[in-house]
Amino acid sequence: MADEGRITVTIKYGKGYDDSWVVFRGTAETVQQDIVDYFGLDGKSVAGLAPSELVVEATRTAQATTTIVKGLDARIIPAPAATEAPKPPASSAEAPGGLLEQIAQCASTDDLKRLWATNQAAFSDSSVMDAWKARGRALKAAA
Repeated sequence: MADEGRITVTIKYGKGYDDSWVVFRGTAETVQQDIVDYFGLDGKSVAGLAPSELVVEATRTAQATTTIVKGLDARIIPAPAATEAPKPPASSAEAPGGLLEQIAQCASTDDLKRLWATNQAAFSDSSVMDAWKARGRALKAAA
């Protein structure tokens, strides 16, 4: 028989005939992965679920969506596509009086060393490290 090892799972978004449903066909593993992908579930959090438990969870998700849309007359709006990477929070190097200014104000290489010792984590930022090295070279050249 050609369908051996294959299953069919139907998940209904509601109890009514006019409510949407989705059908998954394939091996148990394929259907599980398809359900995870279709509903946008976190694969790691549902990895320990039996196939029947995953179907129950997906059905709850589908029916909750229908309840919200019908009950609250809500609309499903996709998240806007990210056009640029989120900007990290301003570091102390970017703030007024921040680390870049402090580097520029160092009058000796010893001042630079002290600044590094008290702000080591900030030096993982390449712009801070580059400014620190450049100021060190300038101080040595001026000496």
